[in-house]
Amino acid sequence: MKGTETKALRVSQALIDLVGDHFLEAARYLREIQDAHPTEFVSVARKLKVGRRKAYELVRIDRRFHDLGIAPDRLRQIGWTKLAHLASHVDADNVEKWLALAETVTAHELKMLLRGKVIDPETRAVVLYLDKVQYGIFETALLTAGAIKDSGCLLNREAALTRLLDGVVAK
Repeated sequence: MKGTETKALRVSQALIDLVGDHFLEAARYLREIQDAHPTEFVSVARKLKVGRRKAYELVRIDRRFHDLGIAPDRLRQIGWTKLAHLASHVDADNVEKWLALAETVTAHELKMLLRGKVIDPETRAVVLYLDKVQYGIFETALLTAGAIKDSGCLLNREAALTRLLDGVVAK
């Protein structure tokens, strides 16, 4: 039927190159695509070499921060990860407070503070590289020890892992 086919939207290389340092411009473009051509959103994100989750986060950032009058350079300096954490919490009345905080803490610390947690300066990060089988065992063990699966993430994983390790060390 004539008029029912949609042409695939073209994405220029210059726009693809913006996603890193100029993520705000990419966020704006993705928002415009989502609003005007929602069925093309995922394919445009793919062409921008942005994962689906990050594309939606960038749109959320643009929706929250675009009209607040914050200098784009300041937002770029803070970074998309911290802005994504802040997007659900800021409004015109508190944005300055949260941005000032985001400028002084790590993304993880910001996330914890937004959840009302106290930051322990002695906290250490542990990175594990597990294959599929190893991760399955790891996930099952953490769930057994009290972690909670939510939207593909394991919540309370640190406490669950500590319980498991404490049981091994105590023997």
